[in-house]
Amino acid sequence: MERSYCEVDRMIYYLLIPLAGVLFAGVLLWRAAAFVPPKRVENPPEEIPVDRDRAVEHLGRMIRCKTVSSLEGHDEEEFRKFRSLLPEFYPELFGASEVERVDTTGVLIRWKGREKGEPAVLLGHYDVVPADEAAWDKPPFEGVLDKGVLWGRGALDMKNQLCCMLEAAETLAEQGFVPLRDVYFALSGEEEIMGPTAVSIRDLFRERGITPAFVLDEGGDIMEGFFPGADVPCAMVGVGEKGAANLYFRARSSGGHSSVPAKNNPLPRLCRAMVRVEKHPFPMKPGRALDSMVDTMGRYCKFSTRVLLANRRVLRPLYYRWLQKQGGMIEAGARTTFALTRASGSEAGNVIPSEAMMFANLRLMWGDSVDGVIRRLNKIIDDDQVVIEPSICTEPKPDSLMTGGFDKLKSAIEATWPKAVVSPYLMVACTDSRHWRDICDNVYRFSAKEVTGAEKATVHGNNERIRIENTEHAVQFFIRLLKQC
Repeated sequence: MERSYCEVDRMIYYLLIPLAGVLFAGVLLWRAAAFVPPKRVENPPEEIPVDRDRAVEHLGRMIRCKTVSSLEGHDEEEFRKFRSLLPEFYPELFGASEVERVDTTGVLIRWKGREKGEPAVLLGHYDVVPADEAAWDKPPFEGVLDKGVLWGRGALDMKNQLCCMLEAAETLAEQGFVPLRDVYFALSGEEEIMGPTAVSIRDLFRERGITPAFVLDEGGDIMEGFFPGADVPCAMVGVGEKGAANLYFRARSSGGHSSVPAKNNPLPRLCRAMVRVEKHPFPMKPGRALDSMVDTMGRYCKFSTRVLLANRRVLRPLYYRWLQKQGGMIEAGARTTFALTRASGSEAGNVIPSEAMMFANLRLMWGDSVDGVIRRLNKIIDDDQVVIEPSICTEPKPDSLMTGGFDKLKSAIEATWPKAVVSPYLMVACTDSRHWRDICDNVYRFSAKEVTGAEKATVHGNNERIRIENTEHAVQFFIRLLKQC
């Protein structure tokens, strides 16, 4: 009798295992079936007539200002010429605003509102990176308009956005519009070199006790195919931004002639160190921004992908493998990244270097720190003769709240680009907005333009250009946004 009870228990046990598996699979499938896009009510947007030709002409003249910034300095006359265009182009806005210069390149415009309250702050930078003019199909600083496309350095990053937000304010001011609360346009000319002006402008707000309702800077675009497997364009609004660490790796030796190779050559020592680092990437730890994007855009994927994404918390190893497989900005948004960008050794081909150097740029997830990643790298390298020296670094900040300011952005985006799905995401590059998270919980990064992958690749590259319908749409977007401020 005792034996038969054991057999029954065993049979029940063996039946429960597949039954539990079936129930688990059923739950996964049920969750995937419910993981669908929300219903959207697409009301016809308000018609927003704008003077596109005027905006494009102004943008072309801005591009002709060669506002190239570098650590070695800049041509102040070109920067002054750009600043002189602003009151010429936007007389109604400047007439209704308080304007002050801040630090070396800053321009702070306060468009006074009807009531007191927390203001909106729109950031912009007018400096650009250098251009290899010989490699361009059209001159990078002449603002050539050809077949509906405006060419030039800064067309995408970010003179179009700066131009359009001021065009929108000028259009509204011409109509007698006054914002409900103050709107600030905070412009700097040192973003590309991580200069001090943006910090100085932020510090003015701190000294004056002004807490912005929200801050908007450049950031995500509207792109088809950005999120893997989603069949709708994604309007990416950055709610977080990675930190950055620039690290020098140095090794030294007594040097010598290459005909008598030294055993302690610093170049192979650094190479061995970098191989060890490459074999130990930073661990996956997706934050709230990426999780919000997956929750938004994953609903537009095919069912098999939705099974994974809807159940990513219980299928975490498979989910992490999926993130890694996507590569690009999706994987970069899930971990701290490490990229070697420079290396140097001897200046002569027959001399063993007395010092070798490698340089890496890291982008840090929230939760990591500059000191923490250096400790981790030292442990992985495990070589006392490899010295890590930090250069320009910024610590990551927590993600912003997706509250009132985010809703205003979402409303203006959906009215301007009705087919796009607005999604939070993590900005993996650096912007001036990183300084504002210290005084505002609602800091967002959105570039008001719809671009292809090929167009996006021209940012900081050759043949940067923008379709002029993007200029028109950006002005309409900012008019809609400003009407809510």
